[in-house]
Amino acid sequence: MSMKIKGLILLVCAVGVLGLAASFFSRATPLKVQFIMLTPKMVEENQKAIEAAKTKRENAMAEKERAELEKKMYQCQTHNECIIVDKDPCGCFKGPEGVTAINAAYSLEFSRLLQEQSAVAEVCPAVASEERECSESARPVCRHNACTIIY
Repeated sequence: MSMKIKGLILLVCAVGVLGLAASFFSRATPLKVQFIMLTPKMVEENQKAIEAAKTKRENAMAEKERAELEKKMYQCQTHNECIIVDKDPCGCFKGPEGVTAINAAYSLEFSRLLQEQSAVAEVCPAVASEERECSESARPVCRHNACTIIY
């Protein structure tokens, strides 16, 4: 008898589910569904925004790496690590701001960064400066773990 009761209960449940499904699918008013229409212009603008964000991230990373490299260029432990280099294509012809002291191990990187910065040729003064950094007595030293020029 218990099998008959179980079967009867399952039959009642099945009829109930079918009745509910029928009432759900036979609604008087249809469901409203809205889709956003993407235009080619919208897609193009989105792609440009993605590219701009990617370029911005890449530039920020490159700038961070460059700043870290520049920081390392000036770090030192001993006087022997430091050298005087031209930080301007005119060097001492530009005056004291035309030279600086860096760690000799980073001279190639310094030259590469200098070339990236100064793509425009400039006319240098005819006479070299003999002020402090460009004088005969100027020499590179390591002070407070940073290369600097003393006179």
